[in-house]
Amino acid sequence: MKKLLYIIIGVTLLAACSEQKKYVDALDRAKTITNDYPDSALSILDSLGMHEEEFSKHFKMQYQLHRINTYNKLDSTFRSTKEAQELADYFKENGTANEQMLAYYLLGRTYYDTHEAPMALRCFQIASEKADTTSDDCDYRQLSRIYGQMSNIFYQQNLMERSLESGEKAIKYGWKGKDTLNTLLEMGGQVYTYERLLKKDTAVIVCENVVSLLEKNGHHQLAAAFLGSIIRNLIESGQKEKAKKYMNIYEVQSGYFDNKGNIEKGREIYYYSKGQYFLASQQYDSAEYYFRKELRTGKDFNNQNAASRGLAQLFQQKHIGDSAAKYALYSYEMNDSVYARMATNEVEQMKTLYDYSHNQEIAHQEKEKAKSEHIKAQIISAITLLIIIITIAVIRRERRKRKVALSKYEQSISDLAKIQADIIKLRAHKSEYEHLISNKEKEVNRLNSEIYLYKEKLGKQKESAESLLIKSQEYGDLRKYAGRGVVFSDEMWHQVDVMVIDILPNFYKFISSKKLELNDHEFKVCILIRLHLTPKEVANALGLSPSSITKIRNNMMKKLFGMEGKSKELDEKLQQYS
Repeated sequence: MKKLLYIIIGVTLLAACSEQKKYVDALDRAKTITNDYPDSALSILDSLGMHEEEFSKHFKMQYQLHRINTYNKLDSTFRSTKEAQELADYFKENGTANEQMLAYYLLGRTYYDTHEAPMALRCFQIASEKADTTSDDCDYRQLSRIYGQMSNIFYQQNLMERSLESGEKAIKYGWKGKDTLNTLLEMGGQVYTYERLLKKDTAVIVCENVVSLLEKNGHHQLAAAFLGSIIRNLIESGQKEKAKKYMNIYEVQSGYFDNKGNIEKGREIYYYSKGQYFLASQQYDSAEYYFRKELRTGKDFNNQNAASRGLAQLFQQKHIGDSAAKYALYSYEMNDSVYARMATNEVEQMKTLYDYSHNQEIAHQEKEKAKSEHIKAQIISAITLLIIIITIAVIRRERRKRKVALSKYEQSISDLAKIQADIIKLRAHKSEYEHLISNKEKEVNRLNSEIYLYKEKLGKQKESAESLLIKSQEYGDLRKYAGRGVVFSDEMWHQVDVMVIDILPNFYKFISSKKLELNDHEFKVCILIRLHLTPKEVANALGLSPSSITKIRNNMMKKLFGMEGKSKELDEKLQQYS
């Protein structure tokens, strides 16, 4: 009887193991075809999911991980980070290096789809760190896509050098993973990055190299499509014959044109390039035809702006002043409107993204340290209950100390802000409240000391804004240009905005709040005064006369602070903001 029972148990276990192997094989089949045939992979996973209640915990997590990955391959848009976060939490300490990398990559994709770029970037960074590039089975294809996503985020935030760095890593690991097409697409994406960096010759070289490799690998239509990205560069550099050759290939082989020569919706910007070709060839009727065609069919800002600019250039060359002025004014008004709406938001978004990974690193390290301590406590708990109690008590005590210190730090900052505000108010009646101001300033020094000690304890002490300005290469260059009489370009003003947001955040917040009360010259004068530029340097930077700057400064006390005052008082008040 006992022998029969053993036989029954053995048969049952064997059947269970066989069933589990069937599930593993099905998952492996789905994983194998996910990249090339995600629809078929999803069908396999759907069938496998009917047995989900029979899965072990680990296998269930593996199944869910690859199911989400399949949806990602199908270009699904994620609406929530909940499921991806649960998978990342599990695979943080479980599974293979490839599974850990994939889990954090998918979490980054969900954050990207929910418009949280800083969190997405952080997850992609963690995913890249999880990769084991020393292992023979490292998933280089996946690692390449991670760096490709990072490159894309940096590009969107106008951090072109960072975009190129990540893009180069994406290309490197793409070749290692034998992911030829995706690697070539990543190389092609760098054409636009070099154009944004104004390295147009490099953009042409990179594009032609990518097109050649695409042709060699049989992707003829895609190769032709890429040629459209450099036609305008060739025209501007005087290479009209090559531009014409590429235009013919683009129009015939890219698949973007109908049989009447009309490009598909959304790509009308090509008409601007073609118009520029005819303009450079002095075929004015043809140039006007394509500029007007773009103006008529491309209704978005880029097409309307480009077409009107092209028509303005055309009529200028034909010496038709009224028409040239009309389209030049139209283009100017669109640019001015878009700049007013977008400039500040773009800079602030870029700053938010750039600072996130840098400033969150300390917090991340602290979190990792705390978790490591918790794991150690769990290991020790298996040895003796007494050690558990002591360890928990120590951890709680240390947490209480940190909480108390943090609370004191936050209160110090709050008190400091209040006292600084009091000082600003009291300075208006300095002769009456000299003694009170002195006491307040002593209190400021005390609070500053406490905050300094707290930051120093945590390793967070930072240099003062003025010190950072002095050390900033960009600041030195701007002062040098202003001193030489150079009128600041849009790119230089962009650098000024970034520098002020980075080093003088409180000042930028104040001056931005007054944007509606100030015109463009007044807004820029305030920034340059805060950056210690002399009136003459301010006049040089703006391309105005010194008398105009004097007039602007005399009128701004009322606008900014609601009181009359001289320009010197304005300078003093602006310098109070850091």
